[in-house]
Amino acid sequence: MKISLLGGTGAFAEGLVIRWAKAGHEIFIGSRKQEKAEGITNEMLEKAKSVGVDASITGLTNEEAAKQTEVVVVCLPHEYAKSTLEGIRGSFTNQIVITPVVPMVRNEETKSFLFQQPESGSSAAEIKGVLPDTVKIVSAYHNIPAKGLANFEKELDYHVVICGDDEDAKKCVAELTEDMPKLKAIDAGQLELSGMIEAITPLIVNMNIKHKHEFSIKFV
Repeated sequence: MKISLLGGTGAFAEGLVIRWAKAGHEIFIGSRKQEKAEGITNEMLEKAKSVGVDASITGLTNEEAAKQTEVVVVCLPHEYAKSTLEGIRGSFTNQIVITPVVPMVRNEETKSFLFQQPESGSSAAEIKGVLPDTVKIVSAYHNIPAKGLANFEKELDYHVVICGDDEDAKKCVAELTEDMPKLKAIDAGQLELSGMIEAITPLIVNMNIKHKHEFSIKFV
């Protein structure tokens, strides 16, 4: 499958890129500028090679990356996600768009991260409001620790909660999730529930910082 990651920098995106490349998917890294996308791609290819993965990774602008692929992952900070997607809205037709975006802020006094709920209720709802109605949006991957995701020797024994309004799109995201060893997708329901999943993320981030651990979610 062809998968693009918009704003595909950092440990979180790196983990998805190489784990999916290992599963045989064709990956496209999107960035605001072609030159930056190509630079990131070269770094990813080197990292993939270092862990024995023969990866297919291509660097493109965000606009072109979205056009080329069946699945688009929004790996952008919340403060840039809406404006970036508005700027490339014409690149979207009927893709599956995965959003792990979380609106959170840091309290500089306590150094804790807090959920900052948008007026629409969730970042997923904001993104839905920007993109064409033909796009199928699934929220997922909010609660996976980036450090663990980028540790390619680590099996991720976590659950991934997904929300969306299109059953086939959720099935596709569940299959992509379970291409990564030991991750298990759990369908939580409609996209309107995404805010509750997003709100858990700052708690997990704070716990990981406090305890220097890689907490996530597993339902038992």
